[in-house]
Amino acid sequence: MKPIIEAPNHKPHIFVVEDNPDIGFILDYYLSEEGFRVNLFPTIAAFSNTFAIETPDIILLDVMLPDGNGLKLCEQIKHDPRTADLPVLMMSAHASIANNLSCPAEEFIPKPFDLEFLLNKIRCHLPAA
Repeated sequence: MKPIIEAPNHKPHIFVVEDNPDIGFILDYYLSEEGFRVNLFPTIAAFSNTFAIETPDIILLDVMLPDGNGLKLCEQIKHDPRTADLPVLMMSAHASIANNLSCPAEEFIPKPFDLEFLLNKIRCHLPAA
């Protein structure tokens, strides 16, 4: 008799693009504890390598990154027909950027942020399972 193998529960998959190692560590730990499968990327290049072969359920994207601009990356994601509907939440410590978002992100989250506030925003934009 074959053993019954249960399919694992689907964990929403989130890509976090954040170059600050402390913020990245906190987000990775917190979101993992909240039931997400998290991939953390410190650069656009690292993100792009994985994004080329895997698509998450949602992206949390910093604006200022060491190898590029998160706003431009957001525009690229949203203008690609394959990923146009993928939720992107932008993060920045520069509040003035929120008024000048040139990308069609679903949300702008100012830093520093409350983790519960962030979690609520993420859950709000997750595609229905």
